[in-house]
Amino acid sequence: MLLRRDPVLIALTVGGALVLGGLVLSPGEPRPKLIAGWLIALVLDLLLFWSARRVHRTLDLPPHANRFWCALSVAALIFLTGDLVQLYATLSDPGIDHLVFHPAQSAGAIGGVVLVSAVALLQYRTRGQPRGRRIRMLLDTAIVNTAAVSVAWCLVTRPGLPDPGVEVYAVAVFGCGLVLCAVFVTVRSSLTGEAPLAGSAAVPIVAATVVQALGGILLPSGSAGAPGTQMALTLAPMLMVLAGPRVQSLRGAEGLDGRRWLDRTLRGRFGVLPYTGTILCAVALVIVLTTAGLGLSAWGALAGLLVNVALVIGRQVLALAENDSLLVGIRNREQRLNALLLHSSEVISIAAPDAGFTYVSPAVERVLGVPASVALGRNSLDILHHDDRAALAADLTTLYSTPGAELTYQGRYRHADGSWRWLEVVAMNLTHERGIGGVVCNARDVTESRELHERLRYQAGHDELTGLANRRQFTAAVTGRSGDAAVLLIDLDGFKQINDTYGHAAGDAVLRHVADRLRECSGPDDVPARLGGDEFAVLATGVESAERIAAGLRTVLERPFEIAGRPLRVGASIGVAVGPSADPDHLLNAADLRMYEEKQRTREYAS
Repeated sequence: MLLRRDPVLIALTVGGALVLGGLVLSPGEPRPKLIAGWLIALVLDLLLFWSARRVHRTLDLPPHANRFWCALSVAALIFLTGDLVQLYATLSDPGIDHLVFHPAQSAGAIGGVVLVSAVALLQYRTRGQPRGRRIRMLLDTAIVNTAAVSVAWCLVTRPGLPDPGVEVYAVAVFGCGLVLCAVFVTVRSSLTGEAPLAGSAAVPIVAATVVQALGGILLPSGSAGAPGTQMALTLAPMLMVLAGPRVQSLRGAEGLDGRRWLDRTLRGRFGVLPYTGTILCAVALVIVLTTAGLGLSAWGALAGLLVNVALVIGRQVLALAENDSLLVGIRNREQRLNALLLHSSEVISIAAPDAGFTYVSPAVERVLGVPASVALGRNSLDILHHDDRAALAADLTTLYSTPGAELTYQGRYRHADGSWRWLEVVAMNLTHERGIGGVVCNARDVTESRELHERLRYQAGHDELTGLANRRQFTAAVTGRSGDAAVLLIDLDGFKQINDTYGHAAGDAVLRHVADRLRECSGPDDVPARLGGDEFAVLATGVESAERIAAGLRTVLERPFEIAGRPLRVGASIGVAVGPSADPDHLLNAADLRMYEEKQRTREYAS
């Protein structure tokens, strides 16, 4: 829509229509039309130079695109030089009343196209393309070029046309082939993803080259009609090519990657274009033989066909060699991938959107005891622990329903023997990727590391001798309670004598015995702990629970017990404190004071 409303493009279209229409339709002598046409050509050359240079100077384009537009501006100066010589030759000879190209003008036109084509071709070759692809590009260019030259030869040498001379024929045929070759190279380079110009800017330039190729065939043979028509056919490509720089200025750096358009439309069609050239050569030869017999046109068409076929054979041999190399590479990569999957300790799988396995690597048998063939089709969520499935439900739903989503989680999966294995799973939704169409998962067995982690976490919070919570775990439990907390502090009476008399082994056995009795007296929501030495504590659910635990512990400790065949008895002084759970040290200090008060009363009573 922006291009259609651009005033410069509108003015160029209207002005071009007026100029071409005036040359073709206006009455008058041919010589003034020729002079006016070449004057207009000079103006168009200057406009092309200015517009191409403006694109090169003002737009932030990649280096390869800047080189193309710089080459086009230089080519405009070459065109200008040739057209100046042509205008001077026309003015110098009053007898010229029809279009006759000066050699300098023809050389300038061809030289400018050669320059632009060379820049496009060389930049294509130096953009990191493989050697085989560069050779194939050159062969494709040569095939298209020979086809264009062969067809042009048949047209300009057909019977019944005046003979303007070998030089004019050579220029026409070479120019036609070169222009079509330039089109092929430019389009081919744009399809690599690094085009020198946007697709919409390439349209008028490519169209201009086609018109120029048509003029290269018609003008030397006199088939273009009156001098005004001939001049219009000469100016038409100049007007059309001016739209390219303007469109590029409007588009900026957009559209330089033509690969998306190629994937949608012409990936297969453009690849067969060189072979279409061979068909054209053969058709041209058949037409010439049936209409004119074996003559100059037929021999030229036959030579072009032979050269074209030879180039096609060479291209096909190269393509077959590349295909063989690619197949070998694919087989090698497939073997490496199979070896990695076969010997990997991690389970790699693909699950469909309904969570059913569509692929499972052989490692699943080593990890979960299920053969890969049996796992196929099974729902991956069926073997996930129901607690983990519930905890991960929202994340798994998002993973399976959102293309591109990623999720890393740990869960328990059921082993074939009925046990559970902890797996760490890294999953990515690739349902949008062709050839995958599912959620790719990489799972490794972390059961041992989880068990080690749990063991270390348990040891960090529990007393190694008794298995009760240690001081740190007990303090954390107190602060975790809301409101007030009830704490019992327990100190054993007579433990030091047992430890000194019977040894540390007997003392440890006594501590374990007391810990067992403490567990028996505590409720499921109470937290018994060993704070160190012969000092124990309990976090009770309330004052009544604390009193109940204290009474029960005193009762069970009054009963004698045997350690290594010796009857022993140990007492306990117990202090109870209730207060805010936010300050566990204050609670323990308060319980400690009450515990020592009880210990003092016990000593006084005993004495």
